[in-house]
Amino acid sequence: MVHNYTNFTGEYIKKVTDIDIAVTITTCYLSIIGALIIFINLGRTYKRGEHISEPMKLLLYLTIADIFSAIGFLFGAIRFLYGDDISPEKVLACHKENDSGCIAQSFLTTMSSMSFFWWTSIIAFHLLWSSTDQEQSGSFNQSEHVRKDIQMFVYHLLSSTIPGAITITAMAKGILGSDLSVGSGAWCWISACLSDNERTIWMAVSGKGWEILMAKRKHAQVDSSTPLIPTSNRPNEDIRFMYLWLIELCLRCFGTVRFIMAAIKRHTGYRSVHYEDVDIYLMHFQCFGDSAQTFCSCLIFFGFR
Repeated sequence: MVHNYTNFTGEYIKKVTDIDIAVTITTCYLSIIGALIIFINLGRTYKRGEHISEPMKLLLYLTIADIFSAIGFLFGAIRFLYGDDISPEKVLACHKENDSGCIAQSFLTTMSSMSFFWWTSIIAFHLLWSSTDQEQSGSFNQSEHVRKDIQMFVYHLLSSTIPGAITITAMAKGILGSDLSVGSGAWCWISACLSDNERTIWMAVSGKGWEILMAKRKHAQVDSSTPLIPTSNRPNEDIRFMYLWLIELCLRCFGTVRFIMAAIKRHTGYRSVHYEDVDIYLMHFQCFGDSAQTFCSCLIFFGFR
C-alpha cells in the first residue's frame, strides 16, 4: 500500500542538475556503444569459427543484462528533462497518481541491474570452480559436457528468476516509482511515497543489499590468504574478469554509500551538518558510475590489450 509520507521527510530538494543529466545520457550512450563493440567482437570470433571460452560467453550474457540498464537509465534521464518529480505539486500528489513511464523505466533498470549483479557473481564463482576443476582433472568427456550444460542452465535460472521475482513483486505492490533522487540519480527506482521501513527494505532487496553482500565477500577474500581466483596459470581474459568485478564495486559504491547514509538518517534521525553536500556530491558520481558499467567492461576486454 502506498502512502503519502513526503510531508515529513525533508529529503525532497532539487538535487539533479543539467550536468548530472548530461553525464548520465553520455555514459549511457558510451555503455550502449561499448555493448555493441562486445557483441561485434564476439560475433566476429564466432563467424571465424574460433572457440569462444565459457567466461567470454558469460561476458556476453552480462553485457545483454547491462545494455538494458543503460537503455533504462537513458530513458530515465531524458524523462527527467521534461518531468516535474521535484515540484511541490508532484510531491504532494504522488500517492494519487501513477507515472507509467517512470514505473516501466524503474522495472527495466531494477531487474537488469540485479541480473547484472548475478552474472558478475556467477562469473566469479565460475572462474573459481573452473580453476578447481583444472587442478583436479585435465580431461574432458561426455559427462563433463552434460555437466557444463546443466551448469549454464542454472546460471541462467539464477540470473533471471530471482531478479524477475523481486521486480515483478515490487511492481505488483506499487513499490516502483520516483524516489525524487534520494537513492538514485536522474531516473526512477523505489517510490518516495512509501513508509521509511518499506523504502529501506525494498532498496536493499532490489539492489543495494546484494551490492553490500558482494562487497563483503570481496573484502573477505582480500583478507583471506587464498585468493578468490588463483592468478597462476590463468588465461589473460580470466584475469580481466577480476578487474571487472573490482571496477563494478568502485562504480556502484557511490549509490551504496548514499543508501546507507539515507537509511541511517531515516531510522535514527542522525544527520550530519554536511549530509546534503556529501549526498549531492556522491549523487554526481553515481550518475556516472551506475550507467558506465558496460563502457568499462568494453575497455577492460577490448580497449586495453
